[in-house]
Amino acid sequence: MYRCHDIVEPLYVKNAYVQLIILRSLNFIVINVLTAHLDRYIRIVKISNYFVSSKMFFAVLLTLFVGTVFAAATLPSYFPRCYQDDANVNECILKAANSLNQYVRKGIPEIGLSSLDPYNAPNFTITLESSITNISATAENFTIYGLYNYQFNKVDFRPKDAVFGGQVTFPDSAITTNVEMTGHLVNIPIGGRGSGTTQNGNLVCDFLVNNWSATKSCRDIKAQVTCKLDDIEVKLEGIADGVNPLLKASSKLIATEVSPAFSNIFQAFLERFLSRMCRKYPYDALFPKSS
Repeated sequence: MYRCHDIVEPLYVKNAYVQLIILRSLNFIVINVLTAHLDRYIRIVKISNYFVSSKMFFAVLLTLFVGTVFAAATLPSYFPRCYQDDANVNECILKAANSLNQYVRKGIPEIGLSSLDPYNAPNFTITLESSITNISATAENFTIYGLYNYQFNKVDFRPKDAVFGGQVTFPDSAITTNVEMTGHLVNIPIGGRGSGTTQNGNLVCDFLVNNWSATKSCRDIKAQVTCKLDDIEVKLEGIADGVNPLLKASSKLIATEVSPAFSNIFQAFLERFLSRMCRKYPYDALFPKSS
């Protein structure tokens, strides 16, 4: 049995629509404050066949400027476009996601995605209980390498049902962490503080988000993630003498035991990422209709 605790959630900022309201409010205030002193200098400016005061002309320019700044938050040019009413939208999203590995490696700030080379996970506590293990461990500076080398296997996007899901494989990730552990593995006592490294086998994660377009608050987006790790090579230093050969011999069992930890880590990551996306872009901007 597995329990994972204390995944830290970040603070959230306001919804993109609230940002727009704030910008428009500031625009209104600035226009009126700055132009209040222009009344005595009002001149008539001819624009095409219409005449407007310089006060109104100044207001129009400032409105266009503020609107341009807000509109600048657009998707990057290399970001593939997939349309929600396309009969082949799942194939489009699958191809698009698998074309962005190197951009994901560096990070895509336009969509709120930090670099995944490496990914630093929040600190957490894990409890492993089975017929041969009873271990409690607290991981700090938990760093995962190689996540950018992902491969999406399938996508299930149903915009009318507000469903977005799929499956992704991470073929060759690795971990470094500082860890404090207590308990036993088989008949070997384990306790103390040290460091650990892992080399992971195939990690396959299924994910589902079914309320993205329907949620009223971006922080209400919830994801379901289930990960399965097929093998893991673990090495510990400073924890217990002679435990590494046993860890190697039990690698597949350990992989099964720690798989739920990956589920929790990626669920927290996905929910934070989608919340950032939601705050920055309306749903229909990310997945527009073709007409």
